[in-house]
Amino acid sequence: MEVTPEELRGIPLFAGLDGAQLERVRAIARVVEAKRRDVIFREGDPVEGIFILLRGRVKLYRLGADGREHILHVVRPGQTFAEAAVFMPGGYPAFAEALEKSRALLLPKAAFMGLLRDDPAISLAMIAALSRYLRQFVDRIEDLSLKDVPARLARWFLSTSREKGRDFWDLDITKAELASQLGTAGETLSRTLRKFREAGWIEVRGRFVKILDRGALEAVAEGGENGLR
Repeated sequence: MEVTPEELRGIPLFAGLDGAQLERVRAIARVVEAKRRDVIFREGDPVEGIFILLRGRVKLYRLGADGREHILHVVRPGQTFAEAAVFMPGGYPAFAEALEKSRALLLPKAAFMGLLRDDPAISLAMIAALSRYLRQFVDRIEDLSLKDVPARLARWFLSTSREKGRDFWDLDITKAELASQLGTAGETLSRTLRKFREAGWIEVRGRFVKILDRGALEAVAEGGENGLR
């Protein structure tokens, strides 16, 4: 199965490319289909190339010494993953698993590196993607090392709202997966959600969540637990 030109045009990484450049990308691209819970690659596997998610959701995670999952990121349509691995020695640094039926584009490493060498526009787009990737992980390290759980959760609400362009949505990951992504225990996440709800800052009904007081969440995101007092 091949990717269509329309699908390529909808990918932010290729937004600035002209028709001829898109055709060069399409010529090397391979479509990868994954069912829910399919592992797309494992930590240590040889790097095949860069992936771009077209449909579905994929979680990137590592396993701790105790075997527990630590979710690094949940990839959504239009986003790239494994881009840094293409430029690193060794294998993939994490696992990638489909959270639902997913469709991704694979750009094989050797062919993609050839495109980067030959076309400055594609190279610049890749630099921008890697910069976003680096920013995500700098923010995550800052959250885990400097911020308490209420601040991490408040930041998650605010960033998800910005990403979706609205103040309400249905959770597309489980609360256990969200707890792992925030680097906390499920019980702690539930307790913090309850505090936020009782304070009137959010509404939670099943998987539906809504921000009711953005200013309060912004204060907690900056001031941590003190914002709850």
